[in-house]
Amino acid sequence: MEEQKVPLSEVERAIQCIDGVLKARVVGDERSVAEVHVLARPSKPPKLLVRDIETLLKAKFGLEVDHKKISVVAFDVGENDRAESSYAVQRPVLWSVSWRKSMNRAQSEVEIRFMGKIYRASAEEEGWSGRGWNHLIAEATLDCLNQIVGVPSFFALRGVAVRDFGDVEVALSFVDCRPDKGPGSMLVGTALVGDEVAEAVARATLDAVNRRLILYVENQP
Repeated sequence: MEEQKVPLSEVERAIQCIDGVLKARVVGDERSVAEVHVLARPSKPPKLLVRDIETLLKAKFGLEVDHKKISVVAFDVGENDRAESSYAVQRPVLWSVSWRKSMNRAQSEVEIRFMGKIYRASAEEEGWSGRGWNHLIAEATLDCLNQIVGVPSFFALRGVAVRDFGDVEVALSFVDCRPDKGPGSMLVGTALVGDEVAEAVARATLDAVNRRLILYVENQP
């Protein structure tokens, strides 16, 4: 079978569609990528951005690229750029995800950055019910988002799952939105799974509420 050729310009355009990326330069040929150089906003940790790029190259183009070949430079955009992209700046960013399990206890910890502030939350379960730890990651993520809104249980987890679709693994998160006024609704988010399933679950949960969250945030600086 003939090896698939991918124009580097197409790869660069795809990378530049990733949230936070300002400019991308890809070095290599149509069959392999030797280096990836990215200029990005400082709104996302470079480690997470590198994983996003790895996952994109694998899922969209079938390209295996070692993370050591991807370099990211954080660049603080000017005032004009900030004004033009104020909505993007206001979206919460996954800052860190961790989890640990002992014989009879599981615990997850999540940090989210929003408007320059870090929100932290954890979720744990005694007895290890067998539901897995994905729901703990999602619950901790929603706890951070509820802190941002200022209303406990404003967002509540309905369910979370990780499924294979061909050669792509996807995390799905289902979230109930319960505003004080007006009808509630169910929100759905997805994220491609890279090296870390826990990170993908948190990103899927963020994806479910990101566009809705800003409508309910009050008294933000």
